[in-house]
Amino acid sequence: MTERKRLSDTDESPTNNTKKIKLIQTTLPGATTTRPLCRYGAKCYRKHPDHLRDYRHPSNDKKEIENDNDDDDDDSLTAEPTISFSVSSSKKETSAPNSSSSSPVKQTTTSNNTTISLMELTELTGEKLLSELYQMKFPSDLHEFWKFCSNINKKNPRDVLKNLLNIELVGPFEILDGALKTCKTLPNMNLHYRYYYDTPEFMTVIRTLDKQSQFHIGYYRDSPDELPSFLASNDSNTNNHFKICGDNIFAAIHSYARHSLKTSDKSDLKTFISDLETFAKKHKFALEETTSKISARKKKVNCTLLNSLGMVVPCENDIGYRPVPYTKDQFKKICDKFCNSSSEELCQTAEDDLQHVITCIQFANDECDYGEGLEFGLNLFLYGSSKLHTRILTLLPLAYKLLHRDLYGEIITDHISSGRSNLIKDLNEIEKNK
Repeated sequence: MTERKRLSDTDESPTNNTKKIKLIQTTLPGATTTRPLCRYGAKCYRKHPDHLRDYRHPSNDKKEIENDNDDDDDDSLTAEPTISFSVSSSKKETSAPNSSSSSPVKQTTTSNNTTISLMELTELTGEKLLSELYQMKFPSDLHEFWKFCSNINKKNPRDVLKNLLNIELVGPFEILDGALKTCKTLPNMNLHYRYYYDTPEFMTVIRTLDKQSQFHIGYYRDSPDELPSFLASNDSNTNNHFKICGDNIFAAIHSYARHSLKTSDKSDLKTFISDLETFAKKHKFALEETTSKISARKKKVNCTLLNSLGMVVPCENDIGYRPVPYTKDQFKKICDKFCNSSSEELCQTAEDDLQHVITCIQFANDECDYGEGLEFGLNLFLYGSSKLHTRILTLLPLAYKLLHRDLYGEIITDHISSGRSNLIKDLNEIEKNK
């Protein structure tokens, strides 16, 4: 079998939503009928020219095969077999209307490929507001918890947890509380309360008020077009480890409050916990840290990550994911040498090891195993060294694009480009498309 060729920069990567595949061939190896049958048969996802040339795919008989005799290129008779992919991207793009640079109107792209201004956003409420601003849907437990806090303190729902637990509702809760009305320009929500080890899959909704800590709790969703699988907590001042704390925000707060009760004997805290349990039971929100929903997600995990949360990408017939050729311990040692070694020789050896994986990922992408690039890119990010940022930006935006998770590609690009270390709390500090 001939050696695989790397896709060029101008090649479109095959995706599951490819509408039409056109094989344009002028020459083929002799005795094509004797080519071996691809072991994946009708379900083969491989689209690389070499693979299609070397293996038979009977199910492709109905695909359109054309000779490029009408091509004006004089060299077409000697051209190698090529594949033309028609790919519809999930990325939302719009062209801003022509306006002077002094125009105060800022716009964002919605899921319907229309634009909406900051002024229009401020007129929306609830789920409609959040989904338009963040470009993803939010779970019912978030809205119900907001109602729960509003019932306790109608004027300042976000203050409910401050005195009791020394934590604060942030992110989407600030938006529900009317924070956009104080903004002068449309904020870039990709950067709001994004902590050092927060991957794009994580969205902060609660943070500690302890200035010596960066403890925070947030929703975790594997894909931006899915609802969150669970909530997890992390203190980025300590490490990159995330702990699952329930599949809804009531469970996360309940766990945190009961833990706080061990060191506090506040009667109002006991009352709060009792009220929360009653409300959660009435609305059928489980308060256990491990539920059937979380267990079901664990069965789908392709591999573990350095953050302990695992990674999920779609797989069918063993296509979609292949493991990185290093164990987690080997990976850490390589990164240690590359980022921290004073020896130029050791650093070069480690760089070669990293490049070896990147080469493997290029072949994996060629054969639709997009999960390998995502796994390696996320672990490079979670390792936490700025020396790896260039490689992260090479791997993750592409992996997310191939998996139709374009929004996550934008988030990781914005996070790395912003310097990553600065926690941004004020919405006015993160102007969109600045």
